[in-house]
Amino acid sequence: MAILIVDDDELNRKILEEILEDASYATISAEDGVQAMEQMKANAADIELVLLDRMMPNMDGMQVMEEMKKHDNLQGIPVIMQTAASAPKDVIEGAGTGVYYYLTKPYDEQIVLSIVRAALDEVKK
Repeated sequence: MAILIVDDDELNRKILEEILEDASYATISAEDGVQAMEQMKANAADIELVLLDRMMPNMDGMQVMEEMKKHDNLQGIPVIMQTAASAPKDVIEGAGTGVYYYLTKPYDEQIVLSIVRAALDEVKK
């Protein structure tokens, strides 16, 4: 089982990979929403959580959320949307897509791990 990290910023992907791998989570990465959907369609049974950037080229996080709704095997995967867009209207819009949590950048390692654990625990119930 793995956590899919989706972010067009390589540094952000590396930070999240390091945080998660140091906590013994396996990770897979994608640079944009198109790659993320390809990864999810090919590996749906192996992806237990998605950390999804909201603002990306080609297909943004909001579009990924809409696309995931079209695939029954992807609907049960929890998504934590991560973004620098922290204005109240952005948070409300992001939360309205069905994400498990809306995480604003910059990240705090303990908060990231706490949210990831909570999302994974919720899925196991």
